[in-house]
Amino acid sequence: MKNKKLQSAAHNKGQNLTDFISKMPDDVLVMILARMPIKDAVVTGSLSTRWKHLWRNLTRLDFDGTEILEKVAKDEIVCDLEREKYINQVYDVISCYSHPRVQVFRICFDLDSSYSEYIDEWIQFALDKKVEKLELDLMDKTRDPPEYYDFQLPLSNSMVMEMLFLKDIFLTGVNLDEPTLNNILKNSPHLVKFCMYTSDLFTHVRVGGKDIKLKYIKLVDCSGFESISLYGFDLVSFIYCGPEIQFHLSDLPKLRELDIGEVSVGFENNVFGQISSCAFKLRVLVLDIWSAKKGLNVNAIIKFPNVKKLMLVMGAEEDDCLLEYTSIAQACPRLETFSISLHWCSPMKRRRKVKRVAAPRVHKHLKVLEIIGYYGRISDLELAVYAIDNAAALKKVIIDPRCHAFEVEYTREEFMKREQDARSTAKRQLTPLLPPGVDLAIV
Repeated sequence: MKNKKLQSAAHNKGQNLTDFISKMPDDVLVMILARMPIKDAVVTGSLSTRWKHLWRNLTRLDFDGTEILEKVAKDEIVCDLEREKYINQVYDVISCYSHPRVQVFRICFDLDSSYSEYIDEWIQFALDKKVEKLELDLMDKTRDPPEYYDFQLPLSNSMVMEMLFLKDIFLTGVNLDEPTLNNILKNSPHLVKFCMYTSDLFTHVRVGGKDIKLKYIKLVDCSGFESISLYGFDLVSFIYCGPEIQFHLSDLPKLRELDIGEVSVGFENNVFGQISSCAFKLRVLVLDIWSAKKGLNVNAIIKFPNVKKLMLVMGAEEDDCLLEYTSIAQACPRLETFSISLHWCSPMKRRRKVKRVAAPRVHKHLKVLEIIGYYGRISDLELAVYAIDNAAALKKVIIDPRCHAFEVEYTREEFMKREQDARSTAKRQLTPLLPPGVDLAIV
C-alpha cells in the first residue's frame, strides 16, 4: 500500500512538472534549449508536436566535439568513425534549420584539408544565415606536419552582402592567405574581433586603413609569417604569442592593450623600439620574456607613462634573482596592478640572503601585486618584498601557487602537494612582512 502511494505521488509530481513546462511560452523554452548541447536540443524535437520545431529557433549553433575527441583521440579507427558521425550531425542540423539568422556558428572537431568540401559548405551556410560570430576550431593535432584546411571565401555578390553582419572570427588549424584576409577585412565593415590560433599565415601581414573597423586582434602560435604591420585604424587590443617577428605599429590612436610574446630578454629584437610609437597611450602591457636567465638590457626600456596594469611572464630558472625585471615596472609611473607569472624549469631552491632593491622612485599608485607560480623560493620572495618595500599605496598581495612548470613531469598528486606546500610557505614568508592594511590572498 505504501509503495503504491509513493508511486502515485511520484507520478503526480512528474505530471505537474510536465504541465508546468508545457505552460511556458516558446521563447522561454528556446532559452532552455540554448543551454543544452546542440545534439540534445535537436533530440527534443521528438517529444511532441509543439517541441518538433522549437530547436530551429536557436540562433547559436555550437557543434562542440571536444568531449568525444578526448575519449577517442588515441584510437585512429574510432576517431575516424566519430568524425563521420560528427559530419553527419552537422548536416542533419543545418539541413533542417529554418531560422533566418544565426548569431553564432561554431565547428569544433579534428578536421584537416581533406574535409575542405564539407567545411566550405558549412561556412556558406553560416554566411547565408548572416552569421555574426564564426568559429572554426579544427584542432588538427594528430598529423605531423599538420594538413591545415585552406580558409577560402569565394566572394560572390550575395556573399559580400552576407558578410555585412560578421562581427567576430575565430580560426584554429587553418591556412589563411593574403587575398582571403583582405577580402574578409574589405567586405566585413562590422568585423570587430579577429583571432587565430595554431594556424599558418603569409610572410608579411599588413592591416590598415580607415575602412578597417577591427578593435581586437589576437594571434597565438601562428607560423609562416615574419612581420606584421598595423596602421591607421582604431585598434584597441593586440595580442601576439609565438615565434619572434617584427612589429610595425603606427597611427593607432586607440590602442590600449598590448600583449607581446617571445620577447628577447636582452631586447636584441628591439621590441621596445618597435612598440614605442604607441607607448604613450597604452593602459595594459603584457610581456612574455624568454630566457630570463640572461642579462637584462635596462637601457633598452622605454617609458610607459599611462600603463596601469603590467604583467611579466618569465621563465624562473634555478632560483636566479629576477629583481632587475622590476625596471620595467619602474618605467610605468602610474602602475596600479603588477602581475608576475613565473614558469619555472626547476623547483630547486638556493640558500642565499634575500636581496632588497630600493626603487629610484616610489610606486605611488601601485595597489595590487599578483605573483602566479609562487613556489617559495628566494627569487619569488624577493619580488614580493620589492613591492612591499616600494609601493606606498599597496592594498593587496595575491599569491597563486598553481604550478606553471615546463620540461618537468609530475603526477597530479605531486602537483597538488607542491601547490599546498607553496601556500604554506607563502603564508609563513609574507605574513610578517606585510604592513597594516595590506591584505594577503593565497588562492
